[in-house]
Amino acid sequence: MDRNAKIQETEQSRMDARRKKQRIKKIFINIVVFIVSAGVWCAAAYYGYIYAKDYIDTSIRNVQQENAMNIQQLTERMEALGQEIAGLRENIQEADSTISNSTSVQRRIDNQLEDLEDQLEELERALEILKEAPNV
Repeated sequence: MDRNAKIQETEQSRMDARRKKQRIKKIFINIVVFIVSAGVWCAAAYYGYIYAKDYIDTSIRNVQQENAMNIQQLTERMEALGQEIAGLRENIQEADSTISNSTSVQRRIDNQLEDLEDQLEELERALEILKEAPNV
């Protein structure tokens, strides 16, 4: 029985060694699976970040280009409005000058009318004097 006991003990120790190897192998496989899955998640997160950053950068560039075009259009409109305002100012000055001229013309006409009224009054007085004078 010693021999059987030794055989059983040897078999037992072999089985224990196998179980220990299997356990170590399972632990090693679990570690490898964990490292690989962590690597996959890190890679997915990294490429997701790169994709999102590229998308955001492209969107920002598009908005900047659109803003530059809008600013250019607004600048052109402001210049056109400035030119229109300058033209309107010229027209107003011309109209003011015309109004001033027409006012001065109106004053001259009024002065001439007053002179004519004065002359008419003088002629009426002279006519009255002539009517009162005896017929010569």
